[in-house]
Order: sequence, then structure tokens, then C-alpha cells
Amino acid sequence: MTLTSLRPPKPGTPATAPASNRPYPDVSPMNRPRRPILLMIAALCILAFCLRIGAVLWLHSWLKPDAMEHRSIALSIYDGRGFAFADWDFYGPSSFQSPPYPLLLAGLFEVFGRDTPQAFFAAMVINSLAGAVTVALTYLLARALRGGEAVGLLAATAVAIWPTQVYACTVAQAVVLITAGVTAIMALFYISIRTGRLAPWIGFSLIGTLAALTEPAFLPAMALTGLIILLCKQLPWAVRVRNAAVLLGAALLVLGPWTLRNHKVHGAWVPVKSSFWVNTWKGNNDYASGTDRIALTPAQQDKLRGQLLSPTDEEVRDKKADGVHAYAILTDEQRKRLAGKSELEREAVFKEITTAWISAHCAQYASLCWQRLGKTIWIDWDNPKSYSVVYIAGRAVLLSTAAIGLLLALRRRWSLGFPALVYCSTLLLYTLTITAARFAIPFEPVMLCLSALTIVTAWQSVTGTREEIPAREENNARMTGRSRAGA
Repeated sequence: MTLTSLRPPKPGTPATAPASNRPYPDVSPMNRPRRPILLMIAALCILAFCLRIGAVLWLHSWLKPDAMEHRSIALSIYDGRGFAFADWDFYGPSSFQSPPYPLLLAGLFEVFGRDTPQAFFAAMVINSLAGAVTVALTYLLARALRGGEAVGLLAATAVAIWPTQVYACTVAQAVVLITAGVTAIMALFYISIRTGRLAPWIGFSLIGTLAALTEPAFLPAMALTGLIILLCKQLPWAVRVRNAAVLLGAALLVLGPWTLRNHKVHGAWVPVKSSFWVNTWKGNNDYASGTDRIALTPAQQDKLRGQLLSPTDEEVRDKKADGVHAYAILTDEQRKRLAGKSELEREAVFKEITTAWISAHCAQYASLCWQRLGKTIWIDWDNPKSYSVVYIAGRAVLLSTAAIGLLLALRRRWSLGFPALVYCSTLLLYTLTITAARFAIPFEPVMLCLSALTIVTAWQSVTGTREEIPAREENNARMTGRSRAGA
């Protein structure tokens, strides 16, 4: 598993050098795909957008947008009180959520009206557009990983119609934008490394740091990338240092202002969010299930399994059929310690409670870590929405085909190092702290690329068609005039 297997061009290499001597063949998936492929991708993007808007209309999602804390903070911004949030009888400057999505909602409130259904519908239209863009990005990612055109098109088709990808657009949350960002940076990383160009790396750096600002779980991956790029022997030292400097500059540009603002309003350094310890406590206490929800009782689980369908989407969004959440099990003494305290003061209380609990319950903490790992990879069995035939079947198909595809990809020397870094670092963080069903959605496009490889390989085995030519070999063949079309 390598980040890249191509060497950069040597200084002075003529652009017209024969393919056999070119130290740096053009293997970018951006190298002018054929017109039919572009038309198919455009059609898939349109299909994806229509399916997502159709789901929004079918569920009337704008009436129950499920915007979490984003809504309250956006209302505060709209009302001129700044980025603030009320909790535990305290109202003041907040960093409980990261800024991109509340700022987006506040802008929509300004255009479409304060807290109006029209504003939330507009947010879901933006989600649907981002979902459509993710389809094209998935094709780009599959090609960047070294998949052929058939794999890329099949993966893009799967993202266009995949139930969780479609449903994610029906809530006013940032998960769809995060998914688009993560898919983009995985593709741009390899494009920038293989071409040696600055523009793709700038795109990678800006999108990656913005994704980390939106979801801080990606901060470790981006920080590690800054170190790894310096060790990338395939690139000249000058390019390595340049790329590291660009990534650092993007981090200062995107994350710096928010971090400085947090220090000003909190009196302490908070890189993105001030909710680490409260969320860790939610996943680790006497009644914890590893998520924000308390574990469902066996009777509740049996009832949901018997239905084979979750309660209606409207019921769950209304909290009528939702599980009990963590705050409900706080003791009276703990509530008194939290009431009227600022966010950072509450963080200190939750840190004390959580670290004491983990120290006293090491075995239970280890068990919860295993549960979180299983819930992130498989399904959250304490979330009523997970008890759906479509969701369970979809996850089963995705995991089984992606696992086979991973073995095939390793055998074919796909470029999997960077996706593994992003996935494993965030999965480790979720495993040690807290998880939720939505945390798996940003990684579905890369998993669907692996699933597509499995299906295309099986189809080629059954039909006896030739194996797809890896991108670098196909391009080399075109350059030298030795077309392999008849091979």
C-alpha cells in the first residue's frame, strides 16, 4: 500500500520525450476523459440531484430539518448576537459547533427569512447540489486510485442512487458537504503528487482544511499529511517543502481566524470545537452505548426487529420514537455543577467526570470502544433509524463487496495509502471517544469504488472480457502509438 508509485519529472526533461523514457507519464484522471464519459457523468449528476430533491419533497424535510445546534447558533448570528449558544442556563459566545454550517444557515435566513421552511429547503437544495458534485468526484477518485473507466462509472452510479447518500441530503446538517470535501481531497492528493502541479495541491489544502474546520475529526489526518509530504521521496525536496508550506498556509488561513476568535472569547486555545469532553462523556458513562443515545432495551430492540422497519422518519425527527439521549442520565449533583457555567467551564467538569469514570471502569471502556468500532463500520443498533431493511441490506452489500474489492485493489496495487490514513485516523478517534451513524457517510464513496472494482471484476470473469488497462499503462500506450485496444 503506497501513497504513489510514480516518480516526479527530472528537471529539463522535454515534454515531447517518448513515453518509455518519460519519468512522469500523464496519469491524471483529469486528462480529458472521452466525450461519452463526460456525458454519462453529467447524466449521473443530474440523476443524483433529482433523486435527492425528490427525497426532500417526499419527506417534506424542510418542516423537520433536524438542524441540531446549527439552527440555534444561526438564529443568534441572524439576530445580531454573534456566534453564541444557550445551554445549561448560560448564554454566551460558543464554539460548540464549528462555524461553516451555522454561517451558511444564517446566510439563508437572511435571504429566505428567519427560521423559515424556505430557508431550510434552500439548505437541502445546496445539500443536493453537493451530493451531485460528489458523484463526479467519485469518478475522479476511482480513476485516481487506479481504477478503470468502468469502475469509475459504476462507483459514480452507486453514489448517485445509494440510499444513505440520498437521505443525508434531507437534513440541514453538514454531512453531505463533508462527504464532498473528503472525496475531493482523496482524489486531489494523488493528482497533485503525480503531476507535480501546484494548483491541485492548493485545492487539496484549502478543501482539506475547510473539511477539518467543519469536522475536526479530520484534523489528525491533515496534520499527518503535512509531515508525510516531507517524506515523500517521489517528489524533489523543493516540491515537498513547497507543498508543506502551502498546507500550513491554508491551515493558518482557514483555521487561524477561528482559533484566534476562540481564544479571544474563551480565554483559552480552542482549535475548532469546545465540545470534545462533553461528547466523550456522552459515549462513556454508566449507561452509555458508545453514541449519544442510551442503549435500547432488549424489548425495544425486539420490537424494532419485528417491524423490520424503523418508525416513520417524521416520528424519529420529532423525537417521538427516538432513543433516550445521554443528558437524561446526569445526576442532580452533576447538573448543579454544570448549571450556569460557560462552555469551557462545563468542558472542565465533563473532563473530570469522564477521566474519573474511564480510570475506574477500564474494562467497560474497552467494551464501549469495541461497540463504537462495530457501530461505525456496521450499523448503530441503538439508533431506531437503523432498523430499516433498506439500510441494513445496503450496509451488508457495501461492506461485503468493499472487503473483496480491498483485496483486489491491493493485488492490483491501487493507491490506497492516503485513503487509509484518512479513514483509519478518524475511525480511531471515533472508537476512543464517541460515534454516530452519520460518521460513516463521508467514507461511502471510497468504499463504493472498492465495491465497483469487485462487481466489474466479477462481470469480466463471467463474460470473459479483458481486464481493464490501468490508467498509466493505457496512457503510455496511447503516447507511443501502441494501442492496446485489440489486446
